[in-house]
Amino acid sequence: MSVDEVSEKLGELLKDYQDESEQGKKPIGDDTRPLDDMKGFESDFIPEVVRKLAREVLGGPLPKGTRVKNIFVDKGKKLTVKEIAKKFIVNYAPAKGVKV
Repeated sequence: MSVDEVSEKLGELLKDYQDESEQGKKPIGDDTRPLDDMKGFESDFIPEVVRKLAREVLGGPLPKGTRVKNIFVDKGKKLTVKEIAKKFIVNYAPAKGVKV
């Protein structure tokens, strides 16, 4: 699993959370900051997105009891899709026994 693969899958998942008026107009890429650039995306969606991403890229749900962290922000800075993908791998891939 690479950062690029996780980033691509995250971008695909985020399309479902994009405001309908923005769909197709603003593509979601590595430099997109979901909490800034995506109309309709709210921090309340983060746990759901993280769990969906885990199922997609790790091949199953996060282990029971795993606390979902806000990987969309780091020290007050809203992160890009690529930065979120890196944080996802660091935080959740080891929990599933995935080596990156």
